Amino acid sequence: MTLVFNASPLIILAKAGLLDQILSLTDRVFIPRPVASEITRCNAPSDAASAWLNSLAAQTFIAAPVETSDFVTAWGLGVGESSVISMAETMPGSIAVLDDLAARRCAGALQINVVGTLGLLLMAKNAAIIPSIRGPLDAIISAGLFISRRHVAEILKQAGE
Repeated sequence: MTLVFNASPLIILAKAGLLDQILSLTDRVFIPRPVASEITRCNAPSDAASAWLNSLAAQTFIAAPVETSDFVTAWGLGVGESSVISMAETMPGSIAVLDDLAARRCAGALQINVVGTLGLLLMAKNAAIIPSIRGPLDAIISAGLFISRRHVAEILKQAGE
């Protein structure tokens, strides 16, 4: 499985201390350079995602961006979202990791597989990488991802918890 990451899922997963577990789901990870630049721009030592991206191991995931099509440009998305969708479009079977609704809709219009942060948690639970989704779900909420009570209940139900 190939995952192409946008900034917000990486930031939330790093802040929640879940990045290494989630990355063990896959054998191929790509982070378009504009996404990496967006994350490292703050360059604060206390920023978990920036610190992780500056590590030698994470450098292997950073990829040169591909050209953005007129179709993707017309959606008016951010540079990071556009680069994720454009890269995923060039890799059949890859999965774009996006939380932004407009970006997810654009990717869907291009028939690109999409998963968000919560979907990655469900995948990790189903792969027995994490034993329960409750703790990681609480961690990503504490890290700053807003999730409605209704959505929390739905995710727990999907996880069988």
